[in-house]
Amino acid sequence: MAERVIAQDSCAPFLPRSACAAVLVSLCAFAAAAAPDPAPSSDRPHVQQRRAPRAPPPPRRPPEQRAPQPPAVEAPPAAPRELPPLDTSVPPPSLPRASRERMRQCAMQWMKIKQEGRAVGSSWREFANRCLTR
Repeated sequence: MAERVIAQDSCAPFLPRSACAAVLVSLCAFAAAAAPDPAPSSDRPHVQQRRAPRAPPPPRRPPEQRAPQPPAVEAPPAAPRELPPLDTSVPPPSLPRASRERMRQCAMQWMKIKQEGRAVGSSWREFANRCLTR
């Protein structure tokens, strides 16, 4: 059984084949009519100026006049410093348990104290420990 190859048209789902061809022909004719004819280059001297050849690059300097190159570094990179092992025997400090409302009230009080300038020498953790245990 022989296979049939059917040419698929891009307009096939929308228009019948003859209508699609008519649209394509009219678009091509419109594009050709809308395109201006390029004028000869003799009418446009500014085009000739833009296409002028570039000047040749300057000659290379002799080696004694070139900028000195930094010496090559051959030392191996230093080994990264080893950090001490973490002490996991004591849990990190935590704040006392409190409700969200209480945490929010303490935060608002802390912001007010900081704005007034009375928080000098104190930290949030110290203040929160006092505030949340009240």
